[in-house]
Amino acid sequence: MTASPSPATPGTVTVIVTVRDDPRLERTLESLLNQRRAPEEVLIADGGTSPVIASISDRFGQRDPRVRRVVAPGTIAESRNGALAAVRTDLVAFLDTDEVAPPDWLERLLAPFQNPAVGFSGGPTPAIPATLHNIAARYYDAYLRRFYARVVPERPHATPMGNSAWRMRIFHDLGLLDLSVSGFGSEDQEMALRALRAGWRGSYAPDAAVEHDFSDIGWTGLFRKQRRYGRGGYLIWRRTGQTYEASPEGVLPYVALPLLVVVGLVMLVFPILRGAGIIVTVLGLGGLAILGAVLTVQGRREDAQYPGYRYRIVEIWRRWATLLGAFEGALAPKAPPVPPAGGKL
Repeated sequence: MTASPSPATPGTVTVIVTVRDDPRLERTLESLLNQRRAPEEVLIADGGTSPVIASISDRFGQRDPRVRRVVAPGTIAESRNGALAAVRTDLVAFLDTDEVAPPDWLERLLAPFQNPAVGFSGGPTPAIPATLHNIAARYYDAYLRRFYARVVPERPHATPMGNSAWRMRIFHDLGLLDLSVSGFGSEDQEMALRALRAGWRGSYAPDAAVEHDFSDIGWTGLFRKQRRYGRGGYLIWRRTGQTYEASPEGVLPYVALPLLVVVGLVMLVFPILRGAGIIVTVLGLGGLAILGAVLTVQGRREDAQYPGYRYRIVEIWRRWATLLGAFEGALAPKAPPVPPAGGKL
């Protein structure tokens, strides 16, 4: 562990942009250079080896000396940790290459830090409308809008890192991102829980929204993303006892009804059980139909507030992916936290 550096000028901020072979970096950097509250520095945490990224970074660096590239190969968490070691400011903000920041983003994201008890803040990530090409993407956008409005204000540890700001003191005192959960997108949740346990407060900044590119969200993309989050969320829950979504009564219908269908279909194989198997299968399928109808009615009631929520039947698909990930997490061997070498900056 190295000694803590000299205190940075209060209120100064570095924005870390995490990238891995994604040319959308250019659009993200352009939005950062148009900020009304300009960052003191923009670090490009390059986790890949694409010459395109090096070229974009060099071009923006020549245009504005505040922009510089940090070669930090590995997962998103490893890249962020590598870039954090190069931060020289009081605060640090995180943005991803599939996000575009409006001109007032940074000043709104940093506003909560006027309270010295606030250790981190985060804002919502609504979709870029032009990237909502299918029902799965439209529902997921509505789900996230509702998630930010209903869940994040009450559970600060649910704040995703891809639109957040932190006091660098947290990383100096508590260590960097935990690499043992970094492959499942839960290192931000673990870091927030660590900060909250240390006495810091998290603050939701609803006006600090960034536009999120949903071009990669379809039925398969949504399933993979939620499966990964489900596994990471389970690992965090097993380690800390903290979660922000799952509850027994909320999960039961998504488990019990498909299980009835599977059991019924297995029973059909055996002639002596065929009659009962038909009943069990019909009960399961009928239950899923009722669940879908209930979700659709509930979604339509809130669609005006969260456009796309009328497709809430997609929640069945999302839940199955999350449950599969959680099941995989339950089967995974227990592992202690694995911070980077040295543990702290």
